[in-house]
Amino acid sequence: MTKTYVVDQSFDVNVTTSYFLSIRSSSGGLSFCVLDPVTNTYVAFANIPFVDKSVDNIKTQEVLLKEELLQLPYKKVFFLYESPKATLVPTALYDPARLHELYTLNHSNNSEEIELVAQKIRMADAWNLFSIPKFMYHLVKTQFDAVSFFQHYSPFVESCLLSSQRKDTKADVMHIAVHEKFFDLVVLSSRKLKLNNSYAYSHINDFIYFVLFAFEQLKLSAENTSVIIHGIHDRQNPLYKELKNYLRQTQIADVTPHFKFSPGLKIKESDKLHFHNLFNLAICV
Repeated sequence: MTKTYVVDQSFDVNVTTSYFLSIRSSSGGLSFCVLDPVTNTYVAFANIPFVDKSVDNIKTQEVLLKEELLQLPYKKVFFLYESPKATLVPTALYDPARLHELYTLNHSNNSEEIELVAQKIRMADAWNLFSIPKFMYHLVKTQFDAVSFFQHYSPFVESCLLSSQRKDTKADVMHIAVHEKFFDLVVLSSRKLKLNNSYAYSHINDFIYFVLFAFEQLKLSAENTSVIIHGIHDRQNPLYKELKNYLRQTQIADVTPHFKFSPGLKIKESDKLHFHNLFNLAICV
């Protein structure tokens, strides 16, 4: 993926203190966008692809410190860390004094120093408990005042639930978000969250197996359950084509309906779909 940097002519450096800045960190690099909350419209977007395996996140530091748009003051800053190391805890079971205990129920300890963060997913009545590498956490916190940290379950689950409220149906819906080495799976039943999980995959057969296994375990109807894939745009994508052979109700997600894009902001439709969690992040606040 090549670098993308687009800024609409309506972007005004003199009023950025009224804008929202959303940043996404993933294994593929760093991306960010700027939202004008008054018009609910995105006015800037950038994607800087790179691979940074260093302990002190040298490349990430470089981008954060050198990209011009990241040096401006903003009303709110959201930092999205893309990693499957998270778990949703129902509000009834959530205890802020037991974050480490709750986190290790699904994720084992390792030598990496981490910072645990919890964010409320309001529509799911649950807390998203996740980890960020300690160095990354403090790097971002030092640069941006009053930054809020998120993991990608938050915008994904919130956007799925919000979209379901717009439809007059109680049918089951499965949402699948495709990443490079894992995918997220959300199942809604009667417009309520029934399942949220991530699955690692290295081959298309792994992907199909886990999706069909979820259908079997939840006793979902292949004929009546809609399957919506996020993160890809091409109907020739092997994952989409193969899943369509098993589940005929499979379709590719639309661009976020929750926000607008400035007409002069030349963002590819494929980017709008690929960065769906980044563009939906502002619904979490």
